[in-house]
Amino acid sequence: MSHRRWLAEYTAVRTSARTTSVLFLLAGLILAAPAAAQLCEGASSITRLGGANRFSAPVEDQDSLQALFVDHREEILALLEQANWSGAPDDLFAAVAAWRGVTSTTFDPGQRVQWMFFREGGQTPTVSPNLCWAGDEAFAAWEVRFNSNGRWYSMIVPESCGNLALLGEQPLPKVTLDLDIGGLSCSDRTFDFQSSCADGESAVAVRMPDGSERSAASGGASFPFTAEGDYTVTATCSAMSSRGDRLEDSVSRTIAVGCPSCSVTAAPAEVDLGESSTLTVAPNAGHGAELSRVLLDGRPLESPYTREMTHDGADAFTHTVTVETNTGQSAQCSTGMKVAPTVTMSIEPDRVLVRQTAVVTVAPENGSGAPVTVTLDGQPLDQPYQREVVHATDGEFTHTAIVENAGGSNEASATMKVDRRWTLMPTLSSLSGDDVHISVLGPDTRDRLKACVDGVGVGLAAEYRLSYPVGFMFGANTINCEVDWWLHPGGRTGYAGADIEMKKFFVGLNFHLTRPGSRVDWWLGPVIAQLDYSSPSLVPTGMDGASVDAVYRPEWPGETVLGANMGLKIPFKTDCPVGLYLGAFWFDSSMKAKSSEIRGDDGALAPAFELRKTPVYVHAGISIEF
Repeated sequence: MSHRRWLAEYTAVRTSARTTSVLFLLAGLILAAPAAAQLCEGASSITRLGGANRFSAPVEDQDSLQALFVDHREEILALLEQANWSGAPDDLFAAVAAWRGVTSTTFDPGQRVQWMFFREGGQTPTVSPNLCWAGDEAFAAWEVRFNSNGRWYSMIVPESCGNLALLGEQPLPKVTLDLDIGGLSCSDRTFDFQSSCADGESAVAVRMPDGSERSAASGGASFPFTAEGDYTVTATCSAMSSRGDRLEDSVSRTIAVGCPSCSVTAAPAEVDLGESSTLTVAPNAGHGAELSRVLLDGRPLESPYTREMTHDGADAFTHTVTVETNTGQSAQCSTGMKVAPTVTMSIEPDRVLVRQTAVVTVAPENGSGAPVTVTLDGQPLDQPYQREVVHATDGEFTHTAIVENAGGSNEASATMKVDRRWTLMPTLSSLSGDDVHISVLGPDTRDRLKACVDGVGVGLAAEYRLSYPVGFMFGANTINCEVDWWLHPGGRTGYAGADIEMKKFFVGLNFHLTRPGSRVDWWLGPVIAQLDYSSPSLVPTGMDGASVDAVYRPEWPGETVLGANMGLKIPFKTDCPVGLYLGAFWFDSSMKAKSSEIRGDDGALAPAFELRKTPVYVHAGISIEF
């Protein structure tokens, strides 16, 4: 039987049958020569096509191929089921109808198919598995490559017979990509994704917000980011088919990468105890996220995100803000706020004399805050925060206290006045003669001596202030007085005139009745004075035609008396050491004295004299403090 006779028929030769050729009429196969059997070892060999066992008429162009799948649809469906094909027939029919993946090819000797359709005896459609082309030459065929049910398929249809055959199949590459916002870590500045690739080689690319791309690791990966924005992750799983096609599965996911942030300010950042500060928070959810909660020191803070803040104690405080977003991310920011302790101080008394002690009292206040340190005039001051101060010179002195802790510092000042102790008062003195009388204690009590008419003199006084209310005063005055005397001794009428010098030496205490620092300083006080009068020589002259030949010399021994003193000082301007002094002394004095012998014709005895003084001395001058 020649090979030509069986052209276009199927002939199968089992390569294992090395001694006998068996005619296998099923599918019109004929045993091949031993050389063909060697090419197709382990498979049934096909040596002829286009015979009585062909499935259809020749399909030499697109129309005829597409018509094959239309005209023989039911038979093809039945045979695909018979072959236990795992694909979806509609995918095959759709590929041919759309002429998608259909190419013209050649099928070389030695190539195999998994199964092929034919008609047994030219009538009954059937499918034969595991076949190999053992012909002398390659034959022309249509190849249809398509995907179905997750697998890649290559089928051929010989142009000469329309026998549909399964050339090859393999699983399609399958990629998975899990990209969840839950994998975003703003602390590490990364986001996580999980990719997998089955039946292929994997590759992962990340498209950055700026449009650039970077490769990333496959599987479980953490991708670092520097800028916020949309990141698109594309995972690809690819493989090469048995026919050289690149098979690829790709999936892309986009993640909005945004990290929350915040800032918080305190205005003012430093306050005193009892004052408040406004905390202002500026939260930012980040790209693509929304704020879910803002906490200030653990307490919810609502828009517009401000809060008045006060503290019961003085210290340095830190206020912390937590920003949470709907993506599960959080951020913290903080600001410092200082609450400074306060201080008050007093000086008692706040006006003293030179070298007189005053007590400075400092009262720091820190509430429930941190301990404080206190200094007074730069020197540490411990509890009970008091210090005695003494100044050796006069003037105004300001003492400053500073209280400090971690919250800051505050200072307070108090001023004290130190006055001079000494006052010198040069004066002019005046004495009214109506207040001084000299009586003649003779036989005629009508005789009187009126003395000290319009007496004027000078004096000097000084005061040393023992304290503000009390001063020790001493001084002296001398006053020249004119004496006019009318008398009638022994019935005679006479007149005499003379000058008398009165001297006063005194000491006393002044009790100042005005507060320190008053514009006018006035005082009252007792004095002890020594009063001395010079002895006048009274030579009466005759009156009414009568002559008096007599000389009287009363001598008073002087007297120590008690009196009163009143005065006031008015400085020429505030705190000026020089001012106007006005004062007055009052004394009650009585002295008796015998006069010298009366020389006269009548030989009368000398009368006795009594000096009675109740004057008010008036002084005017200047006061000089030093």
